[in-house]
Amino acid sequence: MKVALPQNLENYVADLVNTSGYKGPDEVVLEALREHQLRRQGRSMEMTPELEQLLDEGLKNLDQAKTTDQLRRG
Repeated sequence: MKVALPQNLENYVADLVNTSGYKGPDEVVLEALREHQLRRQGRSMEMTPELEQLLDEGLKNLDQAKTTDQLRRG
């Protein structure tokens, strides 16, 4: 697999390899992907009928939209 990075991220990876004990760029990317995977594991969402109804209502009333914090407070 080949990955193209913007220059600023390529420089960042190179700096990490030079200063943080990584053996190469692939170790930096592997660690970053593992951390990303762990963060995302707890974020799966199930579409329940109640959530679907709320989303439909929200789309119909975009001019009266509320933030999730406002909805939680009632």
